[in-house]
Amino acid sequence: MATQRRKFTDQQKLDIIQQVSQQGVIAVLREHNLSYSVFAKWKKKFVPNSNSSSSSYSPNRARSELRQLAEENVRLKRIIAEQALEIELKNEQLKKMGTSHNK
Repeated sequence: MATQRRKFTDQQKLDIIQQVSQQGVIAVLREHNLSYSVFAKWKKKFVPNSNSSSSSYSPNRARSELRQLAEENVRLKRIIAEQALEIELKNEQLKKMGTSHNK
């Protein structure tokens, strides 16, 4: 059974676009049960020169975010490596304790 397609008036679409600028994309799209692609089409139609991305997004900001993500990735990998070493050491200690108790 196919679901019926919802129809939004131009005013409703504009209201949703304005809500996004106030509340954020994810929250508004979830509230109205919309996909990002639908929102991007509306924004392209109603907001001139939007290019379906936020106007404050720039290449410098993208580089900065990429650098932050890379640093966080390195930090998390270090944490995982340390935990793996600790687990390995504990396993070795348990093996030694197990063999000494069996004698």
